[in-house]
Amino acid sequence: MAVAAGAIISKVRSMYGEHLNERDYSELLRKRSVGEIAGYLKQETHYREALRNVRENNVHRGQLEDILRKDLFRELVRLYRYADSKDEAYYHLFIEEVEIDVILHILRMLISGRIQDAIAELPVFMREYFSYDLMKMGTVRSYDDLLDVVEKTYYHKVLLPFRVNKGREDNIDYAGCEAALIRAYYDRLIREVQRSMSGVLRKDLLEMHTLDIELNNLAKIYRFKRYYNVSQEVVMESLVPVEGRLRKSTIMEMVNAADDQTFQKLLAQSRYHLRFEEEDNIDIEWYMDNIRYQNARRKLYYSQKAPVVFSAYAVLQKNELTNIIRIIEGVRYQVDSDTIASMLIY
Repeated sequence: MAVAAGAIISKVRSMYGEHLNERDYSELLRKRSVGEIAGYLKQETHYREALRNVRENNVHRGQLEDILRKDLFRELVRLYRYADSKDEAYYHLFIEEVEIDVILHILRMLISGRIQDAIAELPVFMREYFSYDLMKMGTVRSYDDLLDVVEKTYYHKVLLPFRVNKGREDNIDYAGCEAALIRAYYDRLIREVQRSMSGVLRKDLLEMHTLDIELNNLAKIYRFKRYYNVSQEVVMESLVPVEGRLRKSTIMEMVNAADDQTFQKLLAQSRYHLRFEEEDNIDIEWYMDNIRYQNARRKLYYSQKAPVVFSAYAVLQKNELTNIIRIIEGVRYQVDSDTIASMLIY
């Protein structure tokens, strides 16, 4: 094993060992305010450095979530520095994921008319790794300004078809931009794995990423069947083409399902053997995230390939952040602790 690869694997497993455990979640579920949650995370967990300058009594939900999200980005950057040069293009794709998050954030701010607030939430500590000038994002006041910032990147070609004139930012097709960016990102990700990896490493990475794409597709199909009356063509256009655990014919059968109940039966009969609890409002994302979490934990503990361990850690990071946000939201809306606990994945 190369020195760089060994360093990443050791570092990742060490960092994951400091993540929240059952005791931490039990303590967090006892908290009755955002301030109490922030205080526990600051005093008792690996978030102590990220929250060092936070006053628990003054922090609000949005601030806390933003700080924790930026800490996730910081951890990725720390690991990125250990990357073997031959795998650097692959690792940089995780930076691209953050770049896309920033672009989508700017689009939301343009649509809402709150663009002046955008710069406060930018991960400026990552600017040296970005393919576009992150600081210029803070000067964006129109869609054309955004296109100018990303002009020398592939994002420009992706976003150009959705251009709106200055003053018409409320007409931005956010869903279209998001879908196009995500599709382009996954296409680059899969092509990079196929180009630069081989053998077991390529197989494991393709399995991880096609699983992620497929779970996103399944969640979209369910939501369309459950909440919207749209054509099969609209559903298909929203999906990222991939063949993971399910064959294309199986996906097409799900897309053509008459309703969400039929979709659920097909999912239960598929390789996922996934059956939902009897409930009115199914949190489809919870089920998909649980599959991601279980797969990532196995990869992190058993793989000896640095890119696989790194990728698994990124999934587990996001899962922990989602857990904390669910606790924060539960406390905010005075949901009982047993219900909040049932929403966590660990």
